[in-house]
This record gives sequence, structure tokens and C-alpha cells, in this order.
Amino acid sequence: MKRPEVIIVGAGLAGSLLATLLGQRGIKTLVLEARPDPRRHGNKGGRSINLALSTRGRTALARAGLEDQVVADAMPMSARLMHDALGQLTRQPYAKDEQQAILSVGRGLLNATLLESAEQTKSVDVQFEQSVTGVHANGQAVFLGEQSIEADLIVGADGAGSIVRQSLENHGYCQSTTEPLGHSYKELELPPVDGRHALDPAALHIWPRGGEMAIALPNPDGTFTGTLFFADDTFKSLRDPTAARNHLQTHYRSMLSCVPNFEEQWSENPVGFLGTLRVDQWHHGNTVLVGDAAHAIVPFYGQGMNASFEDVRRLDELHASGQTDLPKRLFQERKANADAIAEMALMNFIEMRDHVGDPMFLKRKALERRLGRWMPGLFTPLYDRVSFSNQSYADALRRGRRQDQLLRGLQRLGLAR
Repeated sequence: MKRPEVIIVGAGLAGSLLATLLGQRGIKTLVLEARPDPRRHGNKGGRSINLALSTRGRTALARAGLEDQVVADAMPMSARLMHDALGQLTRQPYAKDEQQAILSVGRGLLNATLLESAEQTKSVDVQFEQSVTGVHANGQAVFLGEQSIEADLIVGADGAGSIVRQSLENHGYCQSTTEPLGHSYKELELPPVDGRHALDPAALHIWPRGGEMAIALPNPDGTFTGTLFFADDTFKSLRDPTAARNHLQTHYRSMLSCVPNFEEQWSENPVGFLGTLRVDQWHHGNTVLVGDAAHAIVPFYGQGMNASFEDVRRLDELHASGQTDLPKRLFQERKANADAIAEMALMNFIEMRDHVGDPMFLKRKALERRLGRWMPGLFTPLYDRVSFSNQSYADALRRGRRQDQLLRGLQRLGLAR
């Protein structure tokens, strides 16, 4: 392959979608991925919270002509279904009505779809087991062992542990901080019962317990992916499967009843880290960071993948328009939005963990949905702005705060019933 116009470091979801978009426009693109091909070797990490696809991600996939294919393999979830400690259920639609839904998608299948689409274009070369060791100080080349490869544009799409970002930091062009959530996660698979989903497959299930929680998302094969979100100290205290079973039996009985091989899964499935990555500058020279390499967030708004896909879509649009100084322009446009969704994801963790079982909170949410139906031109719930539109995250957060003040005022007047 001749000197590439674009080098993408990382063949995960963001990198492979960007490669597809560039390849479809005939841009000579080299993708370098340190891992083996996941289509042949599986996902070695084994720790991935189920992905929630919403409007922003669908818009990016539509630009690549892949939306219908991905949606066909997804599971729509139109509501949250809360499980209290007694097993009673409360349903809370995501949108003003249940005609809109977020989609549960499998990471492995989606990554395979994007990689195959990228490779179908003649101008994309995807190379696995190729470990980039850094970026040149001028930001115009990457190092692959002793080899230096130049490109007009270098995109660091290599995740929260990004080598590209670390190299930029080492050169003094950016600084990053990682803020641990203080909670970690562990996944459990809930198998089908008599060939059917063990729980309602049209909802995202939540077990809010104040200080900790569990969720479960449906998969097309009849399973659910359950995820426990416990404080780090709680995971440390549950030293063996017996202690863990007792904890779930006390607090998550209806979930535990759906995991017949609990002890085996608890012992074998790892505990995953949760935190927020903040980077003060995402670019230098021809190099720019996207997705988790620039702004990894906690998963509680289901927007990590969608935000990354939005980065990719805007990068491709700017590139197609002939934008000069593209890395700087992308950073200037996306930084405030990345900060906003990071903040909203942390806010939603508290909401899901502590508030979705609170009667006053549920009344306020019901009023929010009613106002959205009655005054759609004047009042749009924050969740709708984030998940069912392409409105900027920063603007959605500003408007959402104003609307929350209004809702709380109406509630104090006794109008939220």
C-alpha cells in the first residue's frame, strides 16, 4: 500500500466505523490494531458492558449505510423496568411514549460488521497484531517498532488506554486525568428459560438499591447480560461465591433466581473498572483523538458508543468538506459536548442507583412525560434530547437543568401527581 492519507490506530468500534466512512469515499486508510482479529480470536478482554444504541449512533451508522443492518440484529428497549426488594415491578418509559426505544446491541457482532464493511472498500488496509508504540513529536507520523509511517491525518481510536494519547502526553502536548467512580462492575449471563427470555425483553431491567444496583439488557439469543455495580469495598468484602450469593439473595433475589450457575460465573467473570477520563487537549499536528481515547465515560447514560460514533461522523464530515486544521477544529467542537455527557453519565448513575425507586422522583418523571406530550414544541425531556435527537450534549444539559428547576417548582406546588 502506498503512503496512507489517514492512519487509524485501533480497530474497535470507532476506528472501524471511521475506516468504513473514509473507505467509502476512496480515502487511502491504514488501520493498525494491536490485538488479533476479534472475528477469529474473539474479544480477549471479556469485559464489556452491553451497548445501548440510540439516535446519535444510528445517525453515524446511517452515514455509512449500515443502520438497517445493525438495527435488525438489535433488541429494542422502550422502558426501564425497576425491581424492588420484594420483587414488585415499576415501568418507566424512556420517551414521551413507548414508540421510541434504545437498542441493545452486541459488541462483538457490531465490531465484526464494521470491520467487514471497512475491508469491503478497496482503499482500507486493516492490519492486526500491529502495536503502535507512539507518535512522532511533530504529530505527523506513528512508530510501529523501528518503522515510522507518515500520514496527512492520524486518528487515535485506541480506547481509554490509548497509546496515541500517552505519546502525546509524553511529548507534553496534553494532560489527562482518570477519576475512579468508586464502584466497579461484574457481568452475569441470565440464560433463557424454556427457550425464552427469563425477563421481559422489551425493557432494560434495573434493581436500584441505594449505593449500588444491578441491571440486565436483553440479547437476541434469548439471554440477558446482567451487570452488578457495587462499591469497590463491597466487591472486596464478597471474598467467595457463598458470600456473594448471600448478598444477592438478600438484595437481588429476582435476578439471582435467573442465574443457575451463579457460583461458577462469580468465580470466573472479572471485576471491571469504572471511571471518567478527561483530556485537556485531543490534538497535535496531524494527530487527533476520538472516542474513549479522548473522553471515556461511565456507562450509565448508554452514550459511550454513541458519543464516539458522533465524533467519527463529525470527523468524516469535516474531512469530506476539506476542513483545514481538522484536528483542532474537531477538538473545539467536541470537547464541551464530551464534558457534558461525562457529567450527565455521572448524574444518571445516581438517578438509576438511588432515585428510580423513589415515588417523588417517579411522579416528577411522569409529569415530565406529560409536559412533553402536551407541549412538544416547548418542552422536551432531557433523556429525549440525549438519546432520541442529535442536539449537542452541551445544549441538552443546559436546557435539561432549566427544565428540572421548572419541574421541581411545579412539584412543590403540588402539580406532580
